[in-house]
Amino acid sequence: MRRALPLLLALAAPPAAAQDFAPRVQAILTEAANECAALDAGSLEVAPEGVTRVDLDGDGKADDQVVDFEHIFCQWNMSAWHGTGGAPIHFVIDGQTSERWWGFTWDVVDFHGTRVILLSRHGSTCDDYGAAPCVQAMVAFDGDFQVVRFPMSEEEAAER
Repeated sequence: MRRALPLLLALAAPPAAAQDFAPRVQAILTEAANECAALDAGSLEVAPEGVTRVDLDGDGKADDQVVDFEHIFCQWNMSAWHGTGGAPIHFVIDGQTSERWWGFTWDVVDFHGTRVILLSRHGSTCDDYGAAPCVQAMVAFDGDFQVVRFPMSEEEAAER
């Protein structure tokens, strides 16, 4: 089933709202628009939920942004970035530093004064099957991200 999304962002001639995007966010969207062009899949479509301003690092300012490809598509290829593992989600701190994870949904919660990013992931991330519930927690700290790593298997430990 094809979703009908309003064309909010055509990167060839960005609307005024696109000028509010941080430089790193604009670079992510430009790269996505180039991928749409390379696939001959039309223009990039970004729904309003595609880019969200939020406070990821706990500095009290909603100056960080999340680029959620669950809401970003090529005009004629609605599944370019979507699959059983979700879609790419880029978390951008202060317009510069970004990390990308594949996931389904995300939220930011306060945990005893610390901002924590919760990301719903494919069950295999939690060493289970695909549809098994799996949530990964991340914290933006000192301009980067701290992520809980799952214990290494004996084979992984031997490789290090």
